Amino acid sequence: MEHVERSGTYYRVCGPDWADCGDTSYSKEKGGRWNPPGSFGVLYLNKTRQLAALQARLNFVGSPIMLFDLKPERRPHLQSFVIPKHRVVDAVSDDGLTALGLPTSYPHRVGHAVTQPIGQAAFDAGEDGIAARSALQSTKPGEWYGEELAAFDRFAEEFVAGKRERFAEWYPRTREPGAMK
Repeated sequence: MEHVERSGTYYRVCGPDWADCGDTSYSKEKGGRWNPPGSFGVLYLNKTRQLAALQARLNFVGSPIMLFDLKPERRPHLQSFVIPKHRVVDAVSDDGLTALGLPTSYPHRVGHAVTQPIGQAAFDAGEDGIAARSALQSTKPGEWYGEELAAFDRFAEEFVAGKRERFAEWYPRTREPGAMK
């Protein structure tokens, strides 16, 4: 496994009714991109506010209800977390992806069945998380939007929660995500 250092502010899109946006129990029970169901908890974070806004919109793809169909008080909040400087597994660079056995076109056409065993192996090896290309992807191989941090619960416990913002406070005024790479 290759590694990268990460630190600074990261963001989580969360429901307005969530008591704790840093709670990893749902991912522990249901699983996610980097953790199988019933294994360990992961706090999935976005590196930028723009990526969080894109995630908020794409969470409704395929749904009969879109983000702006929700009443304003039901729209998602944004929670910031300050991440201390730390070394995590690299799933961002081509070298890091290759070391994990992933194609350099990741995340294009790479599902949870492939990434969950990698996350489990990283967790079992004592790693604290994975910096990855965002799973919010273009339909074009090799094109991806920003970076995410999958922080295993043992690492997430070190984070300092920042300000929690209501939708109207954090969501950009424009609806265009703009490709970030």
